[in-house]
Amino acid sequence: SSLLWLSSLPGPIFQAMTSRWILPVAVAMAVWGTAFTGVWRPQGAQGARRPTATARQADASMLTPFGPVVTYAKALMDAATEKKEVVLVTDDVLTIKDKFQEEEWLEKLLLVQSNPKLTAVQKAKQTVDLLTPLKSTVMPKFIVFLAKKNRLNGLKSICFEYVQSMYYTQSITPVTVRVAQRLTETQMEKVKQKMKEKAGTRDVKLIMEVEPNLIGGLQVEWGYTDPQKRYAPTHGIDLSLKNILGKRALQKGVVEAL
Repeated sequence: SSLLWLSSLPGPIFQAMTSRWILPVAVAMAVWGTAFTGVWRPQGAQGARRPTATARQADASMLTPFGPVVTYAKALMDAATEKKEVVLVTDDVLTIKDKFQEEEWLEKLLLVQSNPKLTAVQKAKQTVDLLTPLKSTVMPKFIVFLAKKNRLNGLKSICFEYVQSMYYTQSITPVTVRVAQRLTETQMEKVKQKMKEKAGTRDVKLIMEVEPNLIGGLQVEWGYTDPQKRYAPTHGIDLSLKNILGKRALQKGVVEAL
């Protein structure tokens, strides 16, 4: 049909168009049909693609946040529940997370991990020694288990995922409230109830910080990417008097606002 439409055009126009690019395209459409003009599909409809090398190496263990990291973190949580050591394992996880922030400890860990004379299990046992004293019986065995699965380098990521999963499964949302003057117990309870509704969570872990430079009112932030460290909040409200006065000064000019 494309060729018939072209041939019906006046001679000069037909020659000008076919001499360039329309005729080759029309021929291709006529020959290949839907194979040439196939309908576009979203990436999801074409099947899952293998993660890029960068994504798989993001945590130095070829693990990705939505793959084995979640599985291993759940396995640790299940083992802690089975042995009735949830509190102890959680304490160990937090200890390990803190250790990964210490440069001196990381240097010692690097010496162990890069020692070519040690087997994977030996590296795991020496890693446990570096973490001593651990409170649970589950964590040392879990670290050795990771080594046997060639996932020891994923310990940091797994601990991070464990903490996030713990907050999620227990439906606890850490919330930081900054105030110019310390809130009363009644006021704290009101803030907690409001934040439960706003965050859609069962419970709120409220952390109060006093900052006199706010003058009055309060600032609230939540939705942390790291709930334990309260790092990188994704939501926040600024109802401080300092913010209100600042906006008024910008709108009307500093002299007029005063």
